[in-house]
Amino acid sequence: MPPPRSSDVLLEARSVTAMIIPNPPHIPVIVLELEDGREFTLYNVPFEIVQALNRLEEGEDVPSLGSQRETVFDVLTDLRSFIEELGKHLEHVVIDEIDYSTFLYTAKASFNLGGLYMIRRMVPSHAIFLARLFRKPIYVSKRLVDEQEEYERAAKEEGEEDIQP
Repeated sequence: MPPPRSSDVLLEARSVTAMIIPNPPHIPVIVLELEDGREFTLYNVPFEIVQALNRLEEGEDVPSLGSQRETVFDVLTDLRSFIEELGKHLEHVVIDEIDYSTFLYTAKASFNLGGLYMIRRMVPSHAIFLARLFRKPIYVSKRLVDEQEEYERAAKEEGEEDIQP
């Protein structure tokens, strides 16, 4: 069930791509492709989330062992069948807040506990991982997407002005 619509339009994420930006400095990001064709990017996400999301997308249920230590995301992926109850209660994730003093986003994970709804404020990358783990929808505030595009446009224009003689 989609989240209740408010005055803020919510855009559903059609796909999730987790990667490391190849150009230095290498930055781990999550890119959400939205239903209106635009993208919403979360920068500087934990590297472990990028790895875990890529394992989920590739269908790898067993983390690559070897010299690497496992993360909580590896454990959750491995024990998915044991925590199915959590997945049954998770309805969706919504990224709809930003703290303008820190420029950090907040996501809300919505759980239906038999008619009692519980909303947990979470780190967006963690909420996205849960949603992907249990194949639940992810929504992003159109307002935040618009603001991110405007910020990136202004930053690009400023950078071009600095280069011009």
